[in-house]
Amino acid sequence: MKKRTSLWVLLLLIVAVAASHIGWAARDNGTVMVLDGREIDVAGIASNQWTHMTRNCSGVVRLQPVDKNYQITAKLIRDYSPPHSESVRLSGVVGMDKWVVAEAEFVDLLPAVVLVDFSGGEPKIVSNAVWSGYTKPWKAAPFIRDYLVRQVPGLPRSLAACFDPESHAFM
Repeated sequence: MKKRTSLWVLLLLIVAVAASHIGWAARDNGTVMVLDGREIDVAGIASNQWTHMTRNCSGVVRLQPVDKNYQITAKLIRDYSPPHSESVRLSGVVGMDKWVVAEAEFVDLLPAVVLVDFSGGEPKIVSNAVWSGYTKPWKAAPFIRDYLVRQVPGLPRSLAACFDPESHAFM
């Protein structure tokens, strides 16, 4: 066989083998790549990488359990839908200006991401911006960031961009 023909056969063989392992599947929220039966959110991975490279988190503060707004947020979530919400454990809490985004895990409830508005006299959970549940097969961070921004157009973009889920429920 000629050398040039061998290269074309090799290239065709490589493409055929790769195509037998890689596919695409349509889901409710878009298309995912299927690699040997495992669904991968390629667009979500790319979006997450782009966000990490372009975001500015200088105004975003990571709150600790000793911070007043952390404690207020934990109490608001604990009191949101008792008795199940009383088991709240916060995985990550970030704040900016009058907003706090908290990642919450519970014993008997699905994990949640909760937005708290501190702008009024009384801090309150923004009920139309509570994300609850899993995101599989979608990459959690871009999916939840997009949800928060769509639900609350006044939310600072940098706060949403700097939210990185820490809970194992969203990995």
